Amino acid sequence: MKGCDVCMKTYNFQEQIENIREEAIKIGYKPTTISKYMSIWRTFIKWKKENNFIYNQDEYSTFLLEHYKFDIITYTHNSKSRDQQLMRSKKILDDFNTYKNFIKKRVVPNNQKDSISEEFKDIIDIYKKYCCNERYNSINTINIKEKYITNILSYMQTIGLTKITDLNENVILNFITKGSECGNRSKSRYFYILRDFLIYLYDNNILNYNYNSLIPSCRSKGREKIPTYIKVDKIKEVLENIPKTRKIEKRDYAIILMAAELGIRISDILNLKLDDIDWKNKEINFIQQKTQERVNLPISNELGWALIDYIKNARPISSCRNVFLKHSEPYRELIKFNSFNKYFFKEDNDTLNNKKGIHNLRHSLATRMLDNEIPLPIISETLGHSSVETTKIYLKVDEKRLKECSLEVDL
Repeated sequence: MKGCDVCMKTYNFQEQIENIREEAIKIGYKPTTISKYMSIWRTFIKWKKENNFIYNQDEYSTFLLEHYKFDIITYTHNSKSRDQQLMRSKKILDDFNTYKNFIKKRVVPNNQKDSISEEFKDIIDIYKKYCCNERYNSINTINIKEKYITNILSYMQTIGLTKITDLNENVILNFITKGSECGNRSKSRYFYILRDFLIYLYDNNILNYNYNSLIPSCRSKGREKIPTYIKVDKIKEVLENIPKTRKIEKRDYAIILMAAELGIRISDILNLKLDDIDWKNKEINFIQQKTQERVNLPISNELGWALIDYIKNARPISSCRNVFLKHSEPYRELIKFNSFNKYFFKEDNDTLNNKKGIHNLRHSLATRMLDNEIPLPIISETLGHSSVETTKIYLKVDEKRLKECSLEVDL
């Protein structure tokens, strides 16, 4: 560690990580995020079987390898999320000053709506309605825009903006300077959404001048990703090894099976209502959040019985109409599903360098359909794509057709 007064090396490692936690929260780190690192560091203390020691990088690497089966030598930016978290836990300990500077690059901490003025809250709500009724944005897109505009206005408020009608070139350029310090993806989103917001303000006569021309173009130069997928035998193994004895396991099994068989996005699975299930015709009918397109998908016998088992024997009693609920009070709709990796990694300890998540099951279904020579339009309809062009990305993992395109090399 280098020169950080509150985080300097100490013989008491427990004290060291407590100092890091306090400092991280002060500079805007989410308590829920730092608590995950604290859990890893406390496990390190148990592994060491002592509290009073000086942190050693090599020793920590050995701990990660022995306890988590994570070898830092194999780490890449494409490593699975668990390994990225383990690597970050090491980087923070290695040099907290450097990592602190990285954290400070964010424009403002997330979720600042409570701290902004009522006028700003009102304009955000009106802008959301505009995005829904005039732009026909999906719910997910509107939520992303709300988050970013809230952060933008929160920052502008800290530098003196009190009324939206007082928004001027200096305030916008100030934000652009700060926003340019963000990572490429965040920067691109901030500038795109701010440009859209400024156009809205001008078109609706809230501002007398259209400032959107001030916003720099910021497109990611990243190459198109090749879909990652999970092989059929691995999916089958994961499903077979979900215990299905506890109520929450019955829920998780039904969710994962639905994703594997039908390729439904997890956001749509979590938003699925009881009324969307047509038991008589053995179908699921719903409108996708991302595309706003309606899809009708068949329910297999296995999926049907899994849903019945969950709804009848495990689903909490609640007035909420969502199929899948939280299993802790209050029994509301399930907003996030983070359990897939728990079951997957249990069966896949050898996979070190590939990200795996429930969305990969959607890719896996498309790949299997290609292998069975099902036409692209049918695959597109099954996945609910708005265009066959979107589905064509799966041709990149169609080994059979790619081999047909291979050329002989002259020696």
